[in-house]
Amino acid sequence: ILNSPVTWADFENNLRKALGTEARLGANKDVFNIGDGNGYANLCGLITCDWVGASEDEQLPKKVIIKIPSVLPMRKLNDSLPDDHKMFNFNEEQWAAMEAQLIEIHNIEVATYDFLKEFEGLTMPKQFYAKAFVDVEREGGQICLEYIANSRTMNFHERHTVEQLRKIARALGKIQACSLKKEVTASELQKDFFKKGAEMWSLDFRGMFKGVSTVDNSDNTKTLMEKIDVLVEKYYGSNLPTTIHQQMGFRPVLVNGDLHISNVLIDKDTGDLASLIDWQSTHLGVGVEDLHRIALTSLPTTERRSSMPMLVETMYESLVENLDGAEPPYTLEKLLLLSDLIFPQCAVFFASGFIPVLTVGSFCEIAPLFVGQVSQTLSIIGILEDVVELDSKKKNHMLIL
Repeated sequence: ILNSPVTWADFENNLRKALGTEARLGANKDVFNIGDGNGYANLCGLITCDWVGASEDEQLPKKVIIKIPSVLPMRKLNDSLPDDHKMFNFNEEQWAAMEAQLIEIHNIEVATYDFLKEFEGLTMPKQFYAKAFVDVEREGGQICLEYIANSRTMNFHERHTVEQLRKIARALGKIQACSLKKEVTASELQKDFFKKGAEMWSLDFRGMFKGVSTVDNSDNTKTLMEKIDVLVEKYYGSNLPTTIHQQMGFRPVLVNGDLHISNVLIDKDTGDLASLIDWQSTHLGVGVEDLHRIALTSLPTTERRSSMPMLVETMYESLVENLDGAEPPYTLEKLLLLSDLIFPQCAVFFASGFIPVLTVGSFCEIAPLFVGQVSQTLSIIGILEDVVELDSKKKNHMLIL
């Protein structure tokens, strides 16, 4: 399937077992690659099942999603970047190490779905089955998920509303509450994702922040970028998201860790929230991290700044409403402080991911769209201004990055 080690027989046996059905996949079964340009840690396919022999009362899914960890999409992206802006300057041995890391994050996603499967009403796809890697030599790792019909990802170039983010904030609060009602014991969910990942990215790639001058080369921006150059080395690879709860003394919650708008599905017709997807960076920390990522990728600077206190309060209220008697890990006042403290790392990690969008040749025909995206929709200058301003707060709280 999708030129991966996963065979049709393997997939069919796993899905039939998960559904408890005697029906088989028919000759018209098919898979369509939906991963190109939408993620680089997996092969992702939309499978049409074509069930044969199902009983009349069986409600079998007509379509499902399969995710298969693979280094191939990442290598394809890396090969498309200019030589001086490669994400990775790897030999084959290093690519093998990268593949081992992708296996780790696949197992993180499997552990996330396993942990949350007993809770109802979460804004996530249903998992039909999942196969983790027992060790790095084993083949066959895969996740099969519900296909969310009539949905699409939010897009960077669209105008999004604060109301859309308010609904996401409520969904996040409910998911975070699960990790306070049930202890998180899986070792996969307690890894230091950010520091390990950044260690593998090349120094040239970190220098992408200088590319902001191609959008705005004013004196003010030049001064800003001089300050950012210093802070990038400080925050890039920071493990603050996975240690802040220990340093600030509160019980952590499950955090998606990569909740930009491409990992949010909305209804094609209404724009309403449909699902939060891609849980490969899940870790224990403070949930406002996810809220920052979605706001950074969906709101212009003025709206983001003015609406964040309300969005944080909305997420907190949803958390408390869904605790079912468990104790909240912090007050709203403390969460607002944590929001400011975690913002710079979230923003630096987010901004660093835009070098592929701005340099990959296949995007040339829509370059004007993305220039507008950076300067208007994403307001990257405003984001970096806030990094500089909020960095000073960490000094007052003696946080170790």
